[in-house]
Amino acid sequence: MRRPLSMVGAGLAATLLLAGCSSAPTAEVAGSTWLVTDIWTTPGEPSALPEDTAGRARLAFGERSVSGHTGCAPFQGTVRFSREGEETDVESAHTLTVDRLEVRETEENCSAAWSHGQLTGLIEPGAVFDVRHDDRSLVLTLRTDAVDRPAIGLSAI
Repeated sequence: MRRPLSMVGAGLAATLLLAGCSSAPTAEVAGSTWLVTDIWTTPGEPSALPEDTAGRARLAFGERSVSGHTGCAPFQGTVRFSREGEETDVESAHTLTVDRLEVRETEENCSAAWSHGQLTGLIEPGAVFDVRHDDRSLVLTLRTDAVDRPAIGLSAI
């Protein structure tokens, strides 16, 4: 039986449309580069990074390491991942603890000074974060007694 060319074309178009709508693969926490998209520190204030900062701050995790750029300076350090108080692999973790962090000197007249200050104020030795990982997003929420806890929103690139 011969099908009209328009039916074949419609079927091909539908297949291509569905393929184009398929979601991007899930980004693993370790081995992915994470772009800082939001920094929540003050209730009621916008969390999105200022325009001159957007796209400059990023993080990358290894099994026991973190490295990245604040938008003004590179940094690297060691971290521990845990779940229910027991050390675990990165992908199973619900908690991240910063053990050590070295931040290089900032660039002179850096336009991303706001994000640099926020990130270095949050990501410091001894800081403990709750980790929420969904497909291509990651949220690190600082453990504090505050009602509105500071957090860092990241997106895989």
